[in-house]
Amino acid sequence: MNYQDRILYAMQDFHGTLDAAKQELRAMALLWNFHPYCRKVQTLEPHSMSPFEDLNGFRYHDNWLRNLLIASSLNGRGSGKPVKHKLN
Repeated sequence: MNYQDRILYAMQDFHGTLDAAKQELRAMALLWNFHPYCRKVQTLEPHSMSPFEDLNGFRYHDNWLRNLLIASSLNGRGSGKPVKHKLN
């Protein structure tokens, strides 16, 4: 929450509609949950790559961006088990 507070303060409030502000905050939170930890934290916890993995106990893919795309798609919903995806 401190991070969001600092970002919102730096933006000097919202300029636009309330819906646009909500979407911006949701996008920021989504990216924040999937971004990889720094290398120092990754060496302390080698099996933990991001806050998403800490919360759920697994990751869909080693690449954080693909992990985000899979988790935000319908294929990531359901039983909470990792789903094998074909890579193009």
